[in-house]
Amino acid sequence: MSRHTMTSGLDALFLRRVATRLDRGAAAAVRGRGLTVDQWRMLDLLAGSGPLPMAALCEELSLAGATATRVADRLVAGALAYRSIDDTDRRRVVLGASERGLEVREQLSGEVEQAQTQQIDTLDETDHGRLVRMLGPVAGRADTA
Repeated sequence: MSRHTMTSGLDALFLRRVATRLDRGAAAAVRGRGLTVDQWRMLDLLAGSGPLPMAALCEELSLAGATATRVADRLVAGALAYRSIDDTDRRRVVLGASERGLEVREQLSGEVEQAQTQQIDTLDETDHGRLVRMLGPVAGRADTA
């Protein structure tokens, strides 16, 4: 079966290729601020959700613990995030976006979205339709939740 003949269901390889395009777009937008895609995604998540423990960041971002720690270290070193002790479990460290981090996220989010949209627009008509068919039902469920 060629990659263009699958018309229903979720195709993980195809979605991974689309995610790679989105990452490419994000990288182009954040590179000028000295950020990597992983740093951007972590900052974006923290800015949207509030402080999170490292385990939650690893899970949400699909990062290994050591990688997430390196990403967090760089955000903290750049004053884009801060570490604190969890109020409910003093043994657990949480990471949060700093005021500067929130400002950087606000400044870059439009550029990242535009760059990612441009990447999606490079899909050929068949793949674009395929993506819409695959994600349409998921988007519909999210709207009713």
